[in-house]
Amino acid sequence: MHPEPLASAVLFTTFAALVIASVLFSKGLERTGIPVVLVFLVIGMLAGSEGIGGIAFDDYQFAFRIGTAALVLILFDGGLNTPAESLRRVLAPAGVLVTVGVAGTAALTAAAAQRPRSSFAATR
Repeated sequence: MHPEPLASAVLFTTFAALVIASVLFSKGLERTGIPVVLVFLVIGMLAGSEGIGGIAFDDYQFAFRIGTAALVLILFDGGLNTPAESLRRVLAPAGVLVTVGVAGTAALTAAAAQRPRSSFAATR
């Protein structure tokens, strides 16, 4: 049996436990003004190979999975907690910026693609 399903199950169970802990801690930490993310960052640093936990970590595939899952959670949380009025207020400027950005990137790419062939051949 391939260990991947078990590794992912453990990963997501750990994330669920951390999310539950963050919900429980968030009310108490809200009163003190300390961000919950900062507390989890400190816990991670203390648990690492240079901290008191001494957990050696060199599994880059696992780090990739953790980063991907964290990104999903961050984007999900940001989407749920963004007020609709904020989106309406920035929709027009963001649309212009996206359009100008795509057109600018296309123009720069086209200009770079028009490089004379003789200079390319001379570098060979």
